[in-house]
Amino acid sequence: MGTQRQGFEITGTGLKFIAVITMLIDHIAVGIVANMVRAGLEPFSFIQTIDLYRLMRNIGRMAFPIYCFMLVEGFIHTRNVKKYALRLLFIAVISEIPFDLVSNETFFTFEYNNVLWELLLGLIVLYAIAEIDKKQLTNRQTYFFRCAVVLVGMVIAYFTNLDYGEAGICCIGAMYSYYNYNKDKLGRITAFAIGVLILTILSSKTEVWAFLMLIPMYYYEGNRGLDNKALRLFFYLFYPVHLLVLALIANLLIS
Repeated sequence: MGTQRQGFEITGTGLKFIAVITMLIDHIAVGIVANMVRAGLEPFSFIQTIDLYRLMRNIGRMAFPIYCFMLVEGFIHTRNVKKYALRLLFIAVISEIPFDLVSNETFFTFEYNNVLWELLLGLIVLYAIAEIDKKQLTNRQTYFFRCAVVLVGMVIAYFTNLDYGEAGICCIGAMYSYYNYNKDKLGRITAFAIGVLILTILSSKTEVWAFLMLIPMYYYEGNRGLDNKALRLFFYLFYPVHLLVLALIANLLIS
């Protein structure tokens, strides 16, 4: 008599909620707690404001690798890459001013650009890699052109001042290159770990905090989970909306 396997599982939707929550914590630190630090405010008896800021920023390191991984899975499973790219482009455009208000304390600047541009560029890089894989090339040629595409993407990310710069594109490319050929649980976990390692080496040592996400990744079985138009709209619009709200709150606190 067979037994049905039961146990705790985190779905793709669950991972997205973790990303949303950790990103929100990170941006509250940037938009609000940082202003409290500059103003010398110490409203908490159990922790200094500067330590709270650092803790929240460290927690926030867990968000971006999840978005990179979900981008990889989204690219692998999407039926229409063009529509996927257009959605990212739309959110990137409407997010730039709220992002600049929170991160740069200015209405608009090209000096530092929001993470949706990074994900959009990463998607384009993945598309180029997939097109290369379709060609009848030798393994050496395929490897060379893949690396060339990722390198070009890294250079573009660097000179356009994207949120995670060249590290983010390298992370996305590496996750895809490994996971696309190892589509099992170990493949998912390893691809994610490789991406976090790249971010830690190329971006900041604080990215090491994202290795904690290997715990929920262990319970991810590749299932999408709850999915509908309202939920997808929420995940897309949360980024610009929460940034705008934080910018308004920060402006009230400063004034």
